[in-house]
Amino acid sequence: MSYYGNANPDLLELAPFARRVLEVGCGEGDFAAAYRSRNPQCHYVGVEIHAPAAAMAAGRLDQLLVGDIETMDDAAITGGEPFDLILMGDVLEHLRDTDAALARIARLLAPDGCFALCVPNIAHWSSLFHLMHGRWPTEDAGLFDRTHLRFFTLESITTALKKGGFNLIKQRPRKVLLDKQKAETWLPRLGDLAEQMGIDRRSFLDRSATLQYVLIARPAANPAPERTPMQIVTAAMAPRVMDVRTRLPAQQLRTIPEVNVRYQEKSVEIVPVPNGTAKIMVLQRPAVPNQDAWKRMALQALRAGWLIVTEYDDHPELVGQVLGWAPERSRWLQVAAAHAVQTTTEPLAAAFREHNPEVMVFPNAAFVLPPLRARPAGSEPKRVFYGALNRGTFGVALARALEPAIAAHPATIFEVVHDRAFFDALPTDRKNFRPTLDYDAYLEAIGACDIALLPLADDALNLFKSDLKYVESAARGAAVIASPAVYRDSVQDERTGLIAERLEDWAPALIRLLADDSLRERLSRAAWEDVRDNRMFAAQAGARIAWYRRLWEDRAKLHARLLARCPWLAEALAAPGA
Repeated sequence: MSYYGNANPDLLELAPFARRVLEVGCGEGDFAAAYRSRNPQCHYVGVEIHAPAAAMAAGRLDQLLVGDIETMDDAAITGGEPFDLILMGDVLEHLRDTDAALARIARLLAPDGCFALCVPNIAHWSSLFHLMHGRWPTEDAGLFDRTHLRFFTLESITTALKKGGFNLIKQRPRKVLLDKQKAETWLPRLGDLAEQMGIDRRSFLDRSATLQYVLIARPAANPAPERTPMQIVTAAMAPRVMDVRTRLPAQQLRTIPEVNVRYQEKSVEIVPVPNGTAKIMVLQRPAVPNQDAWKRMALQALRAGWLIVTEYDDHPELVGQVLGWAPERSRWLQVAAAHAVQTTTEPLAAAFREHNPEVMVFPNAAFVLPPLRARPAGSEPKRVFYGALNRGTFGVALARALEPAIAAHPATIFEVVHDRAFFDALPTDRKNFRPTLDYDAYLEAIGACDIALLPLADDALNLFKSDLKYVESAARGAAVIASPAVYRDSVQDERTGLIAERLEDWAPALIRLLADDSLRERLSRAAWEDVRDNRMFAAQAGARIAWYRRLWEDRAKLHARLLARCPWLAEALAAPGA
């Protein structure tokens, strides 16, 4: 990593999704590339004073301005249109006039815009350590960078932002451990000294362990409509291979400035929140065989005034079949006994509304869109990806039906994840099997392949599934062959993939893609562009929060409906001690 090449992961995680983005000090464009992979529809402008770094950044931004942000003309920067987000990662400390720079940032922002920045914390323990030894080091990078002109603590940067016309909305400390042994030796001693000086030990140690602060601010001079702070708790009760409905949405909803998100797995823990905060509890696939189980899971949250949203992405009857639920086990309790339900498809929503009228569809989406990988024409061998759970006899029949394609292209390598029966039935030795992968490795495996197979039997319950595998494959640049069941509405035949109407159509379709590099490239590019334009999570994050806000505003009505649907819950809440 060079001085001008890095992407601060904490700033990236909190940087709001925006339409027009300005990065001051964009360096070689590493942060821009990372941000645009999450929000590819934005218009991204960078300012960089160091010409060699700017030259490397040029191809990673929509527009690049080479020069000094402190002397540029406002109109030259904005082009007549303000920015929705301005980023400044470890730049403010290099500027000559902090007050003038912040005033300019405020002028460049749209009334509802955000300013996201990161500054080093001069109150870090290492600064105190060096001062106590009577020295002030100068280094090529880091906290003691010789080019730093200004120094900040959390208090002083907060004051500077306020003076510059901003309200601080959110801040996150970056506690990067630079020298573990020295920190473990000196931090406790410095804590002892702080106590002797009447300074709260815990607060002092927290400040001293912080290397940098990431801050999100809004212009104070252009007050937007009041935004109620929101705390979301996402409780993933069945997190395995469910990242797109659990961990990843929780992570990217943190980009909403007034929203805090806590993610937990296989537990429901209530977190304390300030008065006036909207409290949304998202329960993903809660395993509730009966009313007593739901009460154990949800009563504490209901008593504390949380609004409960069930996240469910499959048909409960199908889940029951796969998991072998007993006939008497409830299939629909987790739908009826929540204030609201969020799901992936309109067919599922229609089924859920028979048990709870408050249902919202948030289609599965891509969270990161890597650049479309160049696949040289004629390169061999080609790789074919297949990754699925519970495809049963249809998967086995498909594997056997691919024999003509394997005979025509015997060098082809098959990468199979999860489905051992499919793997065993494939009539080739050129195949690799992995029983499971974490989600990031799973996506990497797709991206290493040229073609992805998306089979799904045309039965009643399968029709409630989503087209997630198309989104995953398209985002990673694999050309797809798909069943008409579920995928017909997503995959445009001969444009963003191939539809195999019958079992006997799969082998000819695979032969076409293996033999025709230009066809494969054309389909994969169109599908990648489809995801970029229509299936990124960045485009639905705001809609999710708007729905949660609407639910919170209607919570009294929703709660009354919940208790009417589930009188046993009303009795439990009214019981002594409730």
